[in-house]
Order: sequence, then C-alpha cells, then structure tokens
Amino acid sequence: MAASTITISRTVPARPETVFADWTDATRLATWWWPQLPGTTYAVDARPGGAYRIEGPAIGATVSGTYGEVDPPRRLVFSWVWQDDGEPASGSDTVVVSFEPDGAATAVTVAHTSERHEPGGATEQGWSDVLGRLVQSTSSRS
Repeated sequence: MAASTITISRTVPARPETVFADWTDATRLATWWWPQLPGTTYAVDARPGGAYRIEGPAIGATVSGTYGEVDPPRRLVFSWVWQDDGEPASGSDTVVVSFEPDGAATAVTVAHTSERHEPGGATEQGWSDVLGRLVQSTSSRS
C-alpha cells in the first residue's frame, strides 16, 4: 500500500509559544491528550533524538516515537508507533505538526503520513478528537 497523508488543522486561542509548550511538556500534554482516560501516563523528551510515550491502559493503547525535529515554536516532527494491547506495534509513521501565528491565536496543522491509513478511519478521527480537546483546554485557560 502506498503512503498517504492525513492533514488536520485547528485554530487554537493562544500564542505559538504556548501551544508548542502544550505539545512538548508532559504535564501540559496531559491536560488535553486523553485526559478522560484514567491512568494515562505521559513521558516527553522534546529534543531531536528524544522520545515520547503516551500510554492509555483504559483503552489498551500506547503511542510512542522519537523526535526528528524540534523547532520551537514553529514545528515538531516525530515518528509514530501505535500499539494495541496484545498486538504487535504498527510500523513507524511520520507526524509533522506546524504552529503558525494567526493574530492572537495559532493555526495548528498535523500531517500524519502512513502506509496504513483508511479514508475516514481511526487516525483521522483520533487527531480530530485530540485537537478538539487542545482547543477546548486552551480556551478554558484564556
């Protein structure tokens, strides 16, 4: 199967520096990425070659990877490995997150490239969900 890219964008009501930190600080990440799932753990070492791991035992899923590029507050590039409980890890995908100033807000765009995408599938829905929670979390802090 050929690789394809799913692109999802949201406008977040905060400056790029703030939104970038929401992605690269484990405590801040926990406020919007799977906060509804009890027991979720977050580990983030946001530097080139550093790793991240988000483990959600409530749904039996883990996502992990390594940062290839960390360019505050403009861009993150990282590998993406999804694993369901008891299943082998998926192959490594690539995710690029860009942060563009938009007045007092930030346009956040996630481009997720994989050979396993299904149109309208779980990857698109998952990114839509987490980015929606990022917008809500940031709005409630404003």
